[in-house]
Amino acid sequence: MGKNNRQRRADKHRQRARWAGPGSGSGASYAGPATGSPDSRDLVEMILFDAARAAELGIKEELDATVAGLTERAATNPRFGATIAMVMTGCLVPALRAAWEGGWQPADIVQAAGKRLGRGLVDVTCAVIAAEASTSAGPGVAVPESWAEQLRQVSAATCPPLRWTDSEELRCGVRLLGMLSYLPVLPRLVAPPSQWGHGRPRVTNAQPTNAVDGRMLAKVRALLAKAESTNFEEEANSLTAKAQELMARYAIDQAMVADRDGGPGEEPCGRRVGIDDPYPQGKANLLSAVARANRCRTVWADSYGFSTVFGFAGDIDIVEVLYTSLLVQATRAMTAAGSVRDESGRSRTRSFRQSFLISFARRIGERLQAATTQATVEAEVVHGGALLPVLAGRAEVVERAFATVFPHLVSKGARVTNYDGWVAGRLAADQAHLGPEHQVLPGIAV
Repeated sequence: MGKNNRQRRADKHRQRARWAGPGSGSGASYAGPATGSPDSRDLVEMILFDAARAAELGIKEELDATVAGLTERAATNPRFGATIAMVMTGCLVPALRAAWEGGWQPADIVQAAGKRLGRGLVDVTCAVIAAEASTSAGPGVAVPESWAEQLRQVSAATCPPLRWTDSEELRCGVRLLGMLSYLPVLPRLVAPPSQWGHGRPRVTNAQPTNAVDGRMLAKVRALLAKAESTNFEEEANSLTAKAQELMARYAIDQAMVADRDGGPGEEPCGRRVGIDDPYPQGKANLLSAVARANRCRTVWADSYGFSTVFGFAGDIDIVEVLYTSLLVQATRAMTAAGSVRDESGRSRTRSFRQSFLISFARRIGERLQAATTQATVEAEVVHGGALLPVLAGRAEVVERAFATVFPHLVSKGARVTNYDGWVAGRLAADQAHLGPEHQVLPGIAV
């Protein structure tokens, strides 16, 4: 570092210390200049990043002192308040763009904010994403369809204006900046905005060769929704059987036609699925069980509230539909048991429900694996000896690609602490109506 740069940095630190006052945190009190000069903007930026670090590390006293000092000064000096607002947005937007480069997508950031910062910050997060998208995804930019759909969901949220004028707004911005500043790097599932290009009309992603047709998925979702809502066993079985029939007929035909045509090979891909509280481990286990039965793998990011499902696009579509249906059924059966207490009257509801979901997931996995094995045998009668090599080959492709994208993984065991919950979950899984899983889909591992 040159002599002049060292001198300027030392001056900034001395001025920041003078603003903060002796013996206090960086935001305890402010007595220094509050102009809109470049130096004051730089100092506000340094203070905001210090506060963001304190927020991420859980140093509440420092965070409170900084927010109080900044808002107090802004209340008496509108020009200084405008500087804070400009710098706050000027810090958040680049932090978001760094997250995009690190493999994050809009839905991931919203999910992570809800998980780590609380649901109250989701709207603020959506507002910041919308502000960033106004330039990175503006008119004439070739935005991938999956990204554009996430932005549409963000725009549907209640996005407050980014003023950062009062203490609560500023606290939200600082906490979000702290989270964004310390995000880990994720595998890129979609090209980031820096790679989209400009000056071309908006385009959508081409549909993968083996993606499930949207109209077919809509029919299956409608049938499963009716199966979940009816109280008549015979009607539910009939509806799920119809969903199974539609998916099986469509998926097997698509796989064999693609193999005979010898077209360009489809590559495995990834998609992130939100895992919401409460009882996230049980829900992540259920998603994993459904994914494995449908030739996919999952990686759970517990701290940020989502799992990455990795496999072929059509299989991932099936996983999402089936997981959603089974989660609805599991939640309905779990909550029907009501509150649970032990012999001493202490609440055991949480341990009961966590054990219920873990047991439900394991039993569902057993049922799905048995169903796919049986479906493989039946499909061989129709398609002959050509079927198994095609499916086994695709499964191998998925495993190789998965190991490349996620080379370093840590396994986390599921702990069951409530025997009654385990038994109830297994019984509920035996009674659950399985949707489009009784069929062979491309990539079954035999």
